[in-house]
Amino acid sequence: MKLLLRFRWVAVVLFIGLLSFAPSLWAQDEDELEELGQEEVKCEPDTIITGYEKFKSDTVSEQQIAIWYSFGQEDYKYKHYEKAIPYFWKVAMNDRTGKFKVVYSKLADCYYRLGKPDSTLLAAYAGLKRFPNYARLHFWAGFVHDRLGQIKCAIPHYEFMVKKYPNQKEYWSKLAYLYYKVDDPRAIEAQQKVVELDPKDLEAGRLLAEIMSHFGEDPLKALEDLFKKDPSNVENAMRFGKEAYNAGEYEKAIEAFKAVLKVDPKNTTALEYLGRSYEGLSRYTDAIRTYKQILKIEPKNVKIMSLIASVYAVMNDFTSAMVYVNKAKRIDPKNGLPYMVAAEVYESAVTYCSNKRGKKEFTYDDKLVYKRAADEYKKAMRDPNYASDAKKRLKQLANLIPTKEDYFLHSNRMKPKDKCYSWIK
Repeated sequence: MKLLLRFRWVAVVLFIGLLSFAPSLWAQDEDELEELGQEEVKCEPDTIITGYEKFKSDTVSEQQIAIWYSFGQEDYKYKHYEKAIPYFWKVAMNDRTGKFKVVYSKLADCYYRLGKPDSTLLAAYAGLKRFPNYARLHFWAGFVHDRLGQIKCAIPHYEFMVKKYPNQKEYWSKLAYLYYKVDDPRAIEAQQKVVELDPKDLEAGRLLAEIMSHFGEDPLKALEDLFKKDPSNVENAMRFGKEAYNAGEYEKAIEAFKAVLKVDPKNTTALEYLGRSYEGLSRYTDAIRTYKQILKIEPKNVKIMSLIASVYAVMNDFTSAMVYVNKAKRIDPKNGLPYMVAAEVYESAVTYCSNKRGKKEFTYDDKLVYKRAADEYKKAMRDPNYASDAKKRLKQLANLIPTKEDYFLHSNRMKPKDKCYSWIK
């Protein structure tokens, strides 16, 4: 009974095509996909001899063939597959006109329901030898080869199916999946056909973007089309927004993340990406305003405080930058990020102040500020997450901080006198 329930849907598939495949199929373990894709097998059975050839006779009448078919069909109808098989083979062996070619499909169905995939393939290939353009048998061959992990054998049969039924979405979807499993870039074209046939299928659009990324193609256009179809779909909007942001398409990213926030106003990930996108367009005021929205939701978010400080530094508002850096330090003293940002604030200040003076060389005050940056990097090194980066940056400052001679010549003064650094406490 369990076997019959398991394969009950197969009969329907024969007439309407394959059912849609679950997204998880596209995310199988890569080692498994590689193993399946590289498997070399002989697609056709070594022999088409069935053992029923003894029933073949030139003297069998059409009436007798029809009787056998009727008996087989009756058993088939009541799921007596083992009893139906001999009748169907007798028909197949003696049908000289092709009137009963459907028996090959029924034989394949019987064998499959009985859990005999090799016999299913034998029946399918026996039929294809006589009727090479019989679509149902191509379906059976492709379906079983796929089930057995013989992907390369399945592909030609689904290629036949999409040529035979070019508007059948399910066959294109399956072919795209098979191409993908053997790392064939034709998966892109096949999946594009799926999207073309059903523009409302958002999952198909998502898969297209994944396939394009897999083969090194730019998925941005596919993701944008998917987003435009339904801007209220948070998952698709987020995916498009992130891809647009990574591609430097900040205006498009902003559109996507605003769409997310319209549905989910407290989505802090979307807010953060929105703020970063504003930064990409040098819209610093908008970036800070967006980051501060996150702090209303998560008042102790150290990363966001650090981002705000970083933007203030870019705006040369070093006082405000240090306010947020110090807040972040108080909340999580062991977190290296605020110290990294504090060092960057000091470095930015030196760049700003030295450029303001118009002199190429650094003053003693500049070196004192670089010393503060170096101290911040040392503190950041206590956090393993930032230790490596902090160490590299500290090394870059080695020749910029005051020497013993510098301290001696300036009476060991530790605080800058330059008015440009008046914000330093």
